[in-house]
Amino acid sequence: MPAQFESVNSPMTRESAIGNGVPYSIDSDIVISGISGRLPESSNIEEFKENLMKEMDMVTDDDRRWTANNAHGIPPRSAKLKDLSNFDASFFGVHPKQAHVMDPQLRLLLEVTYEAIVDAGINPSTVRGSRTGVFVGVSCSETDDFWMRDMETINGLYITQNNSVCLSNQLIFF
Repeated sequence: MPAQFESVNSPMTRESAIGNGVPYSIDSDIVISGISGRLPESSNIEEFKENLMKEMDMVTDDDRRWTANNAHGIPPRSAKLKDLSNFDASFFGVHPKQAHVMDPQLRLLLEVTYEAIVDAGINPSTVRGSRTGVFVGVSCSETDDFWMRDMETINGLYITQNNSVCLSNQLIFF
């Protein structure tokens, strides 16, 4: 093997890049150290676990999200998230005008990312400026479809708050 590649293929230990002081090895197993989430009828992972343990039916037939009669092909029962309208824009440094047009997926992403970092025992302020990667999976957005119906309401805020390719970028500015 060429000498320039030896260090790449040999075990290495590095200083933690996120400031928690725990060194890690390149050869270490992957560790999920913090977790957060919003799941059907559950505001967090703990509530979801409790609902599962109680064998609660978290797929409902109420019309909190939409009325099944109004849309062709929508099943009468669906799993819905709670409290989508609760978002502390000022905590995340989001202007109220931005929050108004923001895709709920971005609101949830900001909230659960912060919660997962805290759950991992990491002070969120130590992540800023660190070598931390952000990878985000995003679904299609009804919010995008809604705002596109009225071209007069679209402005620069709309683009960054609803474009799915921008969601991971929004995390780095928090």
